[in-house]
Amino acid sequence: MKNPMYSSKWYALFLTLTTSLFFLHSCQQDSTIEVLEEEEYIRKIETLETKIKDLEGKLGQEKSHQRRPKNIISFAQAQRIYKAYDDRADLISEVVNSNSNDGSFKPTRSMFYEISELRSYLSYVDELSQRAGVTTTGLRFYFALYPNTYVSSTGSDINARHQTIFIAPTLEKKYHNRILQIGYTLNNEGKVKLLDKNNGFSHLRRSRGKTDDVSFLGKINNDDKFSLIANELGATPPEYGQ
Repeated sequence: MKNPMYSSKWYALFLTLTTSLFFLHSCQQDSTIEVLEEEEYIRKIETLETKIKDLEGKLGQEKSHQRRPKNIISFAQAQRIYKAYDDRADLISEVVNSNSNDGSFKPTRSMFYEISELRSYLSYVDELSQRAGVTTTGLRFYFALYPNTYVSSTGSDINARHQTIFIAPTLEKKYHNRILQIGYTLNNEGKVKLLDKNNGFSHLRRSRGKTDDVSFLGKINNDDKFSLIANELGATPPEYGQ
């Protein structure tokens, strides 16, 4: 006859082993379920991230369209108005070359300004204008001409006799019940100095052949300490063959 104590030990061992296997199987099942659930969550997250990117792309396109400036013109329009200047450019070349007799002059057709320099210029205008208590309303671009003896700050005379532009910030001024955007700079005391007709900058059309009174030139000092006028852009004549 078997010893009851011996049977109890085997029964306890069997019970322990069965319980362990049960828990092990349960843990494996739980682990498998957790892995499957994690993979499902990852798939859902990836799906949502894709949808978010699509929405961001659509939203960005809408914002970009909303920010489109009203003065944007088409490529075709740019072509038309650029070509329309050809006759004027040829006339300028004819007149200038007739005076120089070398036939080498080509009129300026474009100008280059590095975007970093332009941003720096705008920041400079904002800072000095705020110090002077001036509210800048915009920029005015002035057409001008370099003299025959012009030499740039880099020592180059390549742009002598060529058209150019210079830029000045503007402020609002009332003249005869009209609001005008007048260019301005700052003198050496940081005070506003207007680019108006009193200083030789008429915004109105000048009669052909009329000689301006240049007596104001004698009154002008070298007010360049706080000047807000920008020039010496990269002028580009026609680059034929490119």
